Amino acid sequence: MPSKAPNLISNYINNAEEILAYAQHHGNFVRREKGTKNFHQAKEDGPISAFSSWFISKDDPITELIFKHIPHDRKHCTQLVINKYEPGDYLVKHMDAQGGYWKFLLIYLTAGPEHFCWWDNDEKQHFIKEKAGSMLDMDIGLYHAVTEIQPDEPTKYSLCLLYE
Repeated sequence: MPSKAPNLISNYINNAEEILAYAQHHGNFVRREKGTKNFHQAKEDGPISAFSSWFISKDDPITELIFKHIPHDRKHCTQLVINKYEPGDYLVKHMDAQGGYWKFLLIYLTAGPEHFCWWDNDEKQHFIKEKAGSMLDMDIGLYHAVTEIQPDEPTKYSLCLLYE
């Protein structure tokens, strides 16, 4: 379990709208659900998430937009992914330490109803107030999830910077 609660850093990036617009227009999002090649499952025989991801090539022009105001995060970053959660989508409870990387940054590209949640050492669930441009600084051993997006809610987007 994590040694500390996650910290939401407001205004981590100031070009979330620009990144989002590019992703919506140019992003090659693939579904990640049961029966697809890139499905997301926290543990064998466990539940499978349902959402879409754009696995960004390092030479895509969006990388310059992403690192424009956070150049220090480029060093050692091995993968960029934008996740898209439409109504009905969700991310099952998991911890990023299971993914084989040592650092993970989550940057919200949209705001809206609270769906990102994490669990403390007492297994109590907490929700994060998601703000576009903010970054969630969290331990990779922190259990977290994205609860199901409801039919009347807007599509959510988040940017993940992974360090393997």
